[in-house]
Amino acid sequence: MRVSMYYHLLLQFVVAIAISRSSCVVALDVGYYASTCPGAEATVRQAMEQQFYNDNTIAPALIRMLFHDCFVRGCDASVMIIPTAARSSERVAIPNQTLRGFNIIDRVKKVVEAACPGVVSCADTLALMARDSVVHLGGAEYDVPLGRRDGLQSNAWEVNLPAPFAPLDDVLAAFASKGFSAEETVVLLGGHTVGATHCAAFRYRLRNADDGTMDENLRRDMTAACGMSDMAPEDDPTEFLDPGTPFVVDNACFGQMMGNRSLLQVDQEAATHAITAGHVAYYAASPDAFLLRFSEVMAKLATVGVLEGDAGEVRKVCSAYNK
Repeated sequence: MRVSMYYHLLLQFVVAIAISRSSCVVALDVGYYASTCPGAEATVRQAMEQQFYNDNTIAPALIRMLFHDCFVRGCDASVMIIPTAARSSERVAIPNQTLRGFNIIDRVKKVVEAACPGVVSCADTLALMARDSVVHLGGAEYDVPLGRRDGLQSNAWEVNLPAPFAPLDDVLAAFASKGFSAEETVVLLGGHTVGATHCAAFRYRLRNADDGTMDENLRRDMTAACGMSDMAPEDDPTEFLDPGTPFVVDNACFGQMMGNRSLLQVDQEAATHAITAGHVAYYAASPDAFLLRFSEVMAKLATVGVLEGDAGEVRKVCSAYNK
């Protein structure tokens, strides 16, 4: 009898602990700020409209920012932290040194803080800004579940993003480790429909005269624009990834892949790789399907490795931990 009662009490204790722990974890929810900051999304969007008016190139930069943040430690705004003498930061890692938009995030966050002090995280702010960027560039509208928390760690040595010159198999493996299928990876490569890249990302292809995967007219034009010598990042020219519609989310980049007119090796390889070629061909012929799918996969990207509940913090300033 005593033994039975002991196990009964033990079971109650374990259940109570389980309930207590689960109550600290709040799943992402579209209505997360409905009672604490009901105008959060509208506030971000209004602030972003002014930024887009001032600089249209910021939209592709913010989409890229979301990817760089979410791929390392999850979507926790860790890429925004400015390093100090005592603490490292993802922000100074080589792949992140060409990121743009930190000042825009600071401006928008300041507006959000004025409306709802200490409520909306920087991670949520970036997720909303990236969504608004996709829509501004002609992509499909999509919901952004909210409730992310900001991380308390940011280390340059942890930044291990797939490089634009990495073999496609390595890129597929990297995305698979984050929960993305080959088809979803192709869709995210379609994000190269907007924005630009430094010549350093593909100059090695220009030097390789035996590379038959680059259209010769493209090679000639890019050699003239970029030169054959390496340059410091601040001096290295940039070229549009999709020169026809560099500020429109569309499926044109898939046609470029199939025509050997992609600047990045990973994009070009996707057109012929056994696992991805079919997806590239499908989206090259299906503009509406790509627009919808791109927004769906962007929404998924914004949920990678998020901190929820009591984890992390809600930063007052995105570039620094709370004191």
